[in-house]
Amino acid sequence: MMKLVIRAEDSLTLQGLVEPLQQVLKHSASDTLFRQQDWNRLKQLAEPYRDYCEQEQWDLEERALASLLSVCPIHQKEWSLFVLPLPIPAALPLSILEVVTGLYVNEVESSTFAKPLDFSPLAMVWLREAGVMPIRAWSGKLHKVIHGERLAILELEDEKADRLIPRYYEQKNHESEHIDEGMLLLQVNLDDTSPEWLAYVMEQCLRAGANDVHFLPVTMKKSRPGTLLQVMCYQSQAEALKTILFTETTTFGIRSFPVACHRLARRFIHVQTEWGEVAVKLGYHQKNRVQIAPEYAVCAKLAEESNIPLKWVYQQAIRLAEQESDVNLL
Repeated sequence: MMKLVIRAEDSLTLQGLVEPLQQVLKHSASDTLFRQQDWNRLKQLAEPYRDYCEQEQWDLEERALASLLSVCPIHQKEWSLFVLPLPIPAALPLSILEVVTGLYVNEVESSTFAKPLDFSPLAMVWLREAGVMPIRAWSGKLHKVIHGERLAILELEDEKADRLIPRYYEQKNHESEHIDEGMLLLQVNLDDTSPEWLAYVMEQCLRAGANDVHFLPVTMKKSRPGTLLQVMCYQSQAEALKTILFTETTTFGIRSFPVACHRLARRFIHVQTEWGEVAVKLGYHQKNRVQIAPEYAVCAKLAEESNIPLKWVYQQAIRLAEQESDVNLL
């Protein structure tokens, strides 16, 4: 699979990206592959940021998007596309910073924000929706440099492709090992919230799509004991979870940090213990089995029904899983 890396010297626009991608992907896709559904969806996602661009610039970017979707379909499988840290104008309004979530960016101090904006929201939306993966540095054998306007595309042969763990903006399928880049860690400090309320908040957050919810004891102002509530989630669930935190706790503010989650490849098998069947989750790192985890609820039910220690069921399920599962993924 081809590996392409976008390197921009200035704020990225689709107009500058179309020509070099057409050159390098001229045999990868046909103009007939343009999909109206993707066109409408990307335009809708970028629409809230239209006011930050002049109309002429916006029209040029829309035409470039149409060309780009023709030569470079969003759901292609023939190449992997990466982007190096992108320069963005200094002091961008908070309302437009949302468009670069999930990407590595460098704020350019010599540039200051002023309308009209030489910065393409459509380009940022396309990068995100096309699953372009951000990287801090490129490595591998450089085959070709395809120049565009204020940017270039580097065509690479990754010599470590077999060991490369893919990175995604948001990946909810955990069958393959990967790193989720597009995640947030939400934090609130609480010193006047009932423990019963916190239990309810945890349930509500998990139902709303949170990946993890937990509480930590902390010392707050004036040495008051308090609780740090942390919620890890995909950015697509962030607003719903913030609403829960604001309405179900006593907090007046929520901190958020971008985080990445390295997830093992997962497989599930069922083993037959002497007390009953147990589902077991297997974890693989670089195709080697490194984790074996029997399902707690099933083990606890069998232990209670048979009036035996829970650890007996766990230990036997693990031994059987070691015997019946593959040590390595194919």
